[in-house]
Amino acid sequence: MLQWFNASLNRKIGSLFVLLLSFLFVVIIFSIYKLRLIDFEMKQVSEVDIPLNEVIGHAEMLQLKQHIFMEQFRRLGGSNESFSSPETQFDQRRDALSTLLNRAVNIINKNVERHKIRFELLEHEALLSEIEAFHQHSDDFERQLGHILSVQNISESDWRDLENVAFLLDRSMGNILTQIESLSLEAAKYTEKHEREFMFINGMLGAGALVIGLLLTVYIIQVIRIRILRIHHQVDNIHESIETGTPIKVSSVDESESNPQDELGELEQDLQKVVRRLSDEMVSRMEAERQLMVLVTKDKLTGAYNRHKWDEQIKVSLDLAQRGTVFSLIMLDIDCFKKINDQFGHQVGDAVLQFFGSSLLQCLRKSDLLFRMGGEEFAVLLPQQPLEKATQVAERILESIEMTDDDRIPPFTVSAGVSTYRSGDDDNSILTRADKALYQSKLNGRNRVTSEGA
Repeated sequence: MLQWFNASLNRKIGSLFVLLLSFLFVVIIFSIYKLRLIDFEMKQVSEVDIPLNEVIGHAEMLQLKQHIFMEQFRRLGGSNESFSSPETQFDQRRDALSTLLNRAVNIINKNVERHKIRFELLEHEALLSEIEAFHQHSDDFERQLGHILSVQNISESDWRDLENVAFLLDRSMGNILTQIESLSLEAAKYTEKHEREFMFINGMLGAGALVIGLLLTVYIIQVIRIRILRIHHQVDNIHESIETGTPIKVSSVDESESNPQDELGELEQDLQKVVRRLSDEMVSRMEAERQLMVLVTKDKLTGAYNRHKWDEQIKVSLDLAQRGTVFSLIMLDIDCFKKINDQFGHQVGDAVLQFFGSSLLQCLRKSDLLFRMGGEEFAVLLPQQPLEKATQVAERILESIEMTDDDRIPPFTVSAGVSTYRSGDDDNSILTRADKALYQSKLNGRNRVTSEGA
């Protein structure tokens, strides 16, 4: 199935035409089968059900005469003087009914032997059993009637026995008539059902061909449309990537289409390869640019931003401050750092700088920015922080450094100066105030924080 979906358009169209012809062939064969079935059922109606309906008509008439006879016989008291030859009359009607029922039995048996009764076979066999029961009840009625006619005084119990037998005989005949009528109605229903099915199939013959033809056309158009839309989407991705400078969005390709035979699929796959290669090139370029930006803006030793990034960020902070957003600046300097280098060497000095940088980052918020201004001097920009809060941050940094216990580096302390933005400040003025506060911390004995104006 997957091979068919990946096949060429010519092969797909040919396969669908074969499917269309096969469908029409199946519908024609099914229509012939239905016609033969309807013909068989019509024969059953003509050879079985119509004759049985004739039997129903005659039997109902004889049954009505039997009811009239029994009512008169009962009303006149059952005497032979009042009724001329009741036994003869009953025998004549019984013989007529027997003839009719035997005719029905012969019709059923004959067609069962010839296998012309297709449906309701069990019901036909039940009808034969009911006819046999009728004969039995008829014999019982004849014996009871003869008994009544042979006695002088007919007792009430004799009348009840006769009426019971007459009731059974009447019910049996009613069952026979009901079953014959039910079989006739069932046969007519089956025939009508198959005629409707035949008309439906004839309609489906034309409608099916039309629908399959339309589906074939829609499928071909849809396949071409989907392929073109995919190609167009890839072209849009390329344009978007060029305009925004972001990597190209590469849609995943199903493995089943790794070797498509579809002509448009091959074109799409070729374009996909080009897009993927171009995307890889753009990702590599962007990664190189990101690494280059890190090298340009960050200090390699401490991970803090460098002086170039400071010049860029202080301008942004000043612009925001001029619109009403406050910020503060902390200048930090490692006390006696030259002594550490002279006594322990530059490698230990570098380790101290690295430790100091990582410690600062742990004490700051994500929005705070750390800069290495040069040597052992660092600056921290604190957006939306007033002087008091910035001073608390600086004191927390100094406390953290003072409590450091690391065997890899010697103990050291830090001095800090804090300033905050004032109206009219530029990058030089706020930095100068922070430097003066830092210098004051050094003069006051180091390892302390001094705020501007203190």
